[in-house]
Amino acid sequence: MNKPKLLIVNNIPENCGELYRALIDEYDIFNAASGDEALMSAKSLAPDLILTDVKMPEMDGYELCAALKQNSVTMNIPVIFTIARTDTESELRALAAGAMDFIHKPFNAEVVRTRVRHQLELVQHRKRLEELNRQFEQSLADIKLSQSQLEVLSTAIEQSPTSVVITGENAIIQYVNPRFCAESGYSFAEAIGENPRMLNSGLTEAATFQEMWGTLQRGEPWVGEFINRRKTGEIYWEEAHIAPVKDAEGTTTHYVAVKLDISERKETQRRLAYMAHHDALTDLPNRTLFFDLFAQGLSLAKRNQTRLALMYIDLDRFKEINDTFGHAVGDQVLLEAAARMSGCVRDSDSVGRVGGDEFLVLLQEVGSEDAAVMVGDKIRTSLNQPFIIGDTTLSISASIGIALYPEQGCDVNKLARNADIAMYHVKEHGRNKVCVFTESMIEAASGFTIL
Repeated sequence: MNKPKLLIVNNIPENCGELYRALIDEYDIFNAASGDEALMSAKSLAPDLILTDVKMPEMDGYELCAALKQNSVTMNIPVIFTIARTDTESELRALAAGAMDFIHKPFNAEVVRTRVRHQLELVQHRKRLEELNRQFEQSLADIKLSQSQLEVLSTAIEQSPTSVVITGENAIIQYVNPRFCAESGYSFAEAIGENPRMLNSGLTEAATFQEMWGTLQRGEPWVGEFINRRKTGEIYWEEAHIAPVKDAEGTTTHYVAVKLDISERKETQRRLAYMAHHDALTDLPNRTLFFDLFAQGLSLAKRNQTRLALMYIDLDRFKEINDTFGHAVGDQVLLEAAARMSGCVRDSDSVGRVGGDEFLVLLQEVGSEDAAVMVGDKIRTSLNQPFIIGDTTLSISASIGIALYPEQGCDVNKLARNADIAMYHVKEHGRNKVCVFTESMIEAASGFTIL
């Protein structure tokens, strides 16, 4: 550790020697024989303390001290005067010039060391006090900045369009913002002290909560969706972003949840998914959904060793209705035809629209071929009844082809193809009939486009 530096300003060698011997063990000593030399040394050496005599040629100690105090580089260096007299006038003059203490001649080595040590300790204390003051001022500035930032954050959270919930590490609610209250229906007072499961609808899967807590307990943020219940009992969807808040030691102290009501998004997704799998006019399953249901039904029939029937139905001369009465009337006929077909089958069966006037019917667990034909004839008879559209009464008929599993095919494609062939066979032989596929129909159907 470097020793403190002392600058002794004295033009009498004997005085310098006494001071040198008293201080050399504790300090690095530098000498100056005049005030001018002392000023230059003080600027270059930056001593920790200056010991100066009062009487010196050209510039006395008072003038030297005053000059040191006027320079920003040297103004804070403490100065101790060595004086021969103890008169009040000399001491007052020294203090006025900026002196910190006095050492009287003749020198007492122990007094010299004590006075110097004392002044250097004061310097250290002053520097420490200045540093503490600087730190305090910085802390005040930081606090003011933090308060300002907190005010901004608080305003942002209060006015946020998303729900914000803060809980303790025990998951008890400590804060909710106004948006939470507006979405949940619970007031601030009602929410504080409660657990967020107050919103639980019972519709969110248990696995979602298990995944959430597993992630949070690992100290990681979690993103997911909840199906919650408002105070009114209304169900709504929320997308939640939940993150643990940790202290300096890395211990979780709080959880912050930012949640967005996505009920409209979910409803839009549901509608889009529904539209992608249902006929826009009749609301029946479209080709994609119907064949998914067909594949599932076939798998079930194979597993349970039951019979399944597929009907291909085409409305006879429907194009003439469209051409004569327009598409609006034609659409009404299709709607009524779809309703009549649906009314002729069981809830476990399926009816789908796969083209303009083409429908498919899937019959699960059909006891026999005759049973399938009976249902087909029921549909045909229903469609033969008059259609009253406004002031117009219309009549249509239907050509219905049937293929049964396992007799007429063991896979979706073959059954669909054979039911289609049977339907075309009906059209070629007078329409308005129900016909079960036979192998002899294949050659006759070679000129048609088969499903």
